Amino acid sequence: VFAECRRRTAALGDAAGALASGAFAGVATATLSTPFDYVKIQAQLRGAPPLRVLADALRARALFRGHAANCLREGVFTAVYLGAYDACRVALSGGGDRPPTRVVAAVAATTGALAWVANYPFDTVKSVQQSAPPSAPRAGLARAVRTLWRRGGVGAFYAGLAPSTARAVLVTTSRLVAYEHVRGWFDAPR
Repeated sequence: VFAECRRRTAALGDAAGALASGAFAGVATATLSTPFDYVKIQAQLRGAPPLRVLADALRARALFRGHAANCLREGVFTAVYLGAYDACRVALSGGGDRPPTRVVAAVAATTGALAWVANYPFDTVKSVQQSAPPSAPRAGLARAVRTLWRRGGVGAFYAGLAPSTARAVLVTTSRLVAYEHVRGWFDAPR
């Protein structure tokens, strides 16, 4: 999705096109990930098998609970992560050759950490929404934000940020290093 959006947003320029493409790719990702996130969180909280959680969610029409927050989360994350990574990659490579692996790793770690810090409040709101039992009344985005604010102000939106960001750095770095290597195999002369 990101690559296709980049192709279609070329007129916006490198940075703006990369950020817009990342945001759009994030919303597409959220559409796929929201049900999985909901089932995961419910299975963790209830200690129930995922298929039972899925059946309960379908009966309660709760499978997309937290979807707006997840769209914001994934949109912000992917815009910063892939958008900033792509812009840095182009700048560092001069638009030509791929940068060395150590540069890819450093840029991916940095953009991954920035992206996670930027999207973390939305992740927290999504988790609050998705942690409610399926039979509970829906807590909309604004209600979940108010709940978190009452729990601890701004700090409540960032609870658990450090370990989560450390994990994000590992995941985002390994993901883009692997991506660049695989991409190199396809770009290599035959």
